[in-house]
Amino acid sequence: MNKFTRVILTAIIISMFGAVQAETAMKPLRIKAETNVANMDMVIKDNFIKAKYASAENRFIQSNVKASHDDFQDLVQKASHDDYVFMLYGLKMAEYGFFDLSDELVERLDNNHFTAAYVKDMKKFYYPSGMISQKDILYYADAYSNIVYNNMALETTSELLNSARAEESDYKNYLIALGYYKSNNLLLALKYINNAIKENDNNVNYLGLKAKILADSKKPSQALKVLKQIKKTQFLTSDFQQRVRAIEEYVLYKTAKAEPMKDYHLAYYYHIQNKSLLAAKVLQGAILTAKQYSPQIFSLLAKVYYDNDEELKAEEFASRALRDDSKNYMAALTLADINYNNRRYADALNYYKKAKKLSRKEVAPQVGIAKTYVALDQGEKSKKIYEKLLKNNLFNEDLLVESLKVIPQRVDYYLPRVAGIDVSNNDVWLGLAYHAIKDGNWPMATTYLNNSYYIDENNFKYYYYLSLVLRAKGEVDLADQSLLRCSNINADYNAAVGIDK
Repeated sequence: MNKFTRVILTAIIISMFGAVQAETAMKPLRIKAETNVANMDMVIKDNFIKAKYASAENRFIQSNVKASHDDFQDLVQKASHDDYVFMLYGLKMAEYGFFDLSDELVERLDNNHFTAAYVKDMKKFYYPSGMISQKDILYYADAYSNIVYNNMALETTSELLNSARAEESDYKNYLIALGYYKSNNLLLALKYINNAIKENDNNVNYLGLKAKILADSKKPSQALKVLKQIKKTQFLTSDFQQRVRAIEEYVLYKTAKAEPMKDYHLAYYYHIQNKSLLAAKVLQGAILTAKQYSPQIFSLLAKVYYDNDEELKAEEFASRALRDDSKNYMAALTLADINYNNRRYADALNYYKKAKKLSRKEVAPQVGIAKTYVALDQGEKSKKIYEKLLKNNLFNEDLLVESLKVIPQRVDYYLPRVAGIDVSNNDVWLGLAYHAIKDGNWPMATTYLNNSYYIDENNFKYYYYLSLVLRAKGEVDLADQSLLRCSNINADYNAAVGIDK
């Protein structure tokens, strides 16, 4: 979530200014109380959560661990039971080693059918074999902060080895290994991470560190064996799938023989971690020396640009990649997506079919073919593809969402499933709100809209659906205010939503 430090007063002023602008554009609506913010309670909650999280994170990075823990605890106790907030910050608490707080947060979750997969994945990835005492949690968190953020790996590792303050545990061995790794003492890092894994071989974070240690060693090929072990662990949520992909790309970067392919995997590693500017910089440098590897470099550069909404650049590099290598799957899929987005459906269909031929096991091209048939008014063809795919791919996010266009009767089953795979998918929360409103379930609609607001407070659909909820509650002035905010964001909102006023 962005804009952590936005203060409440600023939010009110911006909303008031937006309402005045919208009133000028839309004459039919008359607002009696222009100074009201339609979702004031949500604005206040959102600002509290963002400010508290920013404080907790900054204090942790500065090794003020007790104060950070207190901030996170305050967030857990005072935040409402909105699944998005709880899971987002629960993952961060687990990463920092505040396992007591992530446990407390999990216990407070309301909609466990949305969050069950996240809780399982979080514990598989981060949790030690046994519960750590409160005293040791703070001690270990301080060590983690100093190792990772404060350039004190050597001193902290020595303290952990010589201190009797904390009980021996797999997590302590992990932190010692991490400290040695950050100090570039790979031999001892490997010793202690092996100790941690011996005590807890289910922790994927430990295996990930071992893979990195081996990848940086003189025998990086051994890291591939650990990577194979990691990939046997099934993660259902997109967050943890991406964590595993990042480990994979780092290992491949270290084990690649050719320099251009090292650059390729390093760039992919950066891109997965949302460092796309770094990824593009590495790939642009590789272009000068790549030559025989240029199709791979071009195709990944196209993907980076596409994922960052730079479609013209993406199309240019994907076309170059496919021209140099007619069997480049990534380039074909990127061109298919670009053509689909620009409503060039015949071309999109051709590229999706080409991508399918190049990689028959991948689901993405088949979903692309099916959704293109929908756009071409060939719904029956689309439905047959979706029904076949859904037999074996019930955890594919894009497949579940797109299939609802031709199998809408499964919405009550599929949308919650997608939320459980990717809690940050705003379209899903808005879709759930849409159907709750259709059913007249105003409390659930409000819950779903709260999750949507945390993700993107400037989504026009949020304000449209909020206006319907407010109107149903008899809060007509605030409903009109929310509708004005909607129209200010998207004047053509009426064509993009599916519920009559």
